[in-house]
Amino acid sequence: MKLTTFVILGCLALAVAIPAPRKADMQGLLSDLRDLVAGIEEELEVEMEKRDQADEDMLAEEDMEAELEVVSFPHGVLTTPLDDYVHKPDPHYSYHEVLEWRLKGPGYTMYLLNMTSQQWLTEDDVDRSIWWHYLTVTIPDNITHPEAALLFVELGDNTDSLPGYDDNFIAPTRMFAVSTGSVSADLKQVPNQPIVFKNDSLQKSRVEDAIIAYTWKHFLDYPDQPEWLLRNPMTKAAVRAMDTVQDFVNRMTGNQPEKFMVAGESKRGWTTWTTGAVDKRVFAIAPIVMDLLNMKANLHHFYRALGGWTFAFDDYYAENITSRLDDPNLEKLAAIVDPLSYKDRLTMPKYIIGTGGDEFFMPDDSYFYWDQLEGEKYRRWIPNAEHSIDGHEISLFFGLGAFFLSVVEGTKSGRIMIHTDIKPMTIRCFHARTLDGKRRDFRLVNQPPGQTEPQPHPVIWLPEDVQDMGNGTYVAEFDIPAVGWLAFLIQATFPAPHGAALELTTEVHIIPETFPFPDCHGTDCRGTLL
Repeated sequence: MKLTTFVILGCLALAVAIPAPRKADMQGLLSDLRDLVAGIEEELEVEMEKRDQADEDMLAEEDMEAELEVVSFPHGVLTTPLDDYVHKPDPHYSYHEVLEWRLKGPGYTMYLLNMTSQQWLTEDDVDRSIWWHYLTVTIPDNITHPEAALLFVELGDNTDSLPGYDDNFIAPTRMFAVSTGSVSADLKQVPNQPIVFKNDSLQKSRVEDAIIAYTWKHFLDYPDQPEWLLRNPMTKAAVRAMDTVQDFVNRMTGNQPEKFMVAGESKRGWTTWTTGAVDKRVFAIAPIVMDLLNMKANLHHFYRALGGWTFAFDDYYAENITSRLDDPNLEKLAAIVDPLSYKDRLTMPKYIIGTGGDEFFMPDDSYFYWDQLEGEKYRRWIPNAEHSIDGHEISLFFGLGAFFLSVVEGTKSGRIMIHTDIKPMTIRCFHARTLDGKRRDFRLVNQPPGQTEPQPHPVIWLPEDVQDMGNGTYVAEFDIPAVGWLAFLIQATFPAPHGAALELTTEVHIIPETFPFPDCHGTDCRGTLL
């Protein structure tokens, strides 16, 4: 039996993603995986490039024009606890420039600001209640888009020293500013960390998911205290950063950007969603490796696929969150932090980026939210990458700039449609098979039962040609595997503004459409880590 996917491609707006750094103890394991993937891909790419060149030679240039719509949400209408927290005045907000850091380079000037965004909780609750951040602002010498700016939200510890000029994210945002002719900003320490909660019996110095998990547990126990949810201060930090960029750039140039594209990875990808939901200045978003929308349904889908929980959920498992998946208070939590709760606001252009081997999320998460999202929405899936998107930094930032320009300049928006008169530069299918029939597991790293450390799990995505049926219709067809599951998608590249290239993918299709485990219910959802 064969299963076929038809993809009918139209003009596409440009977009790509941004990488997320990971813990140092994963680097050796990931390096081995990258070498394995690279060796397989190198042989396949030689032949594929020959075929792609033939397609490229047949392209015809075409101008694309469309109106740019900027969607806003009026503050004070149908507000949620997230709105209330973010827009509540806070006298602690301030910023100043770190003057000795300023750098004049070819075509730009970079500035480092120290910004205090807020007070979160009190000194009786946490050891770090006043949040401060490093905020890097790059102003190009030639500003061609003074009305728009990029805000990239990222992580960092508050124990870190001053960032370097060639920091992994400062350097790309500098490149973004010069190449797009717009102001760009990089916001660090979202969330502020490490944090110790005063009532934590472990008195653990928490970072990243360990902070979020603790605040989730607190809310599940005390749902009348939504201010505890870490999504609130993370979002407010991004909003205060936009305030700061506007004020500082106005001081430096006499003009200020009026709208922002917000991007970020992982937990900052989640913050990207919620920042777009609460602030009318956000005209586009690019959430990276975070598409856990429709949280409860999607998490139940995780359990049916794995028969437990990915090892990457260890912080949530430690706080017993999985056993409370059906707790009514989790629905109250989702009403505040689940991006799908704000779908009527998130109508701006969205580019949602994920990876085929993500150890946090599933390749088919989109089945639980995609059709419910409103407005322009685009998708890019990076086949042979895990959650960090390590190794894809440069291409992703170039693509991010192209997406920004396509929206700002009103290039015709992209969508999958019935017919296209623009031939893609390249189009191919990628597919991957699970290593066995036990679990619907496409992660590049997993933790088999009985093991205490993550191990390589080399599910490799391989390229294949698609069938060109004419009239803008392309087909990918595979046999249903006798054992395990097969995932596939179609990837197309189109010409984009200013010589850039747009890479867009379909949703991931997994066959057979079955799950190896029954769903869990109530406390039975506790499960185990895998």
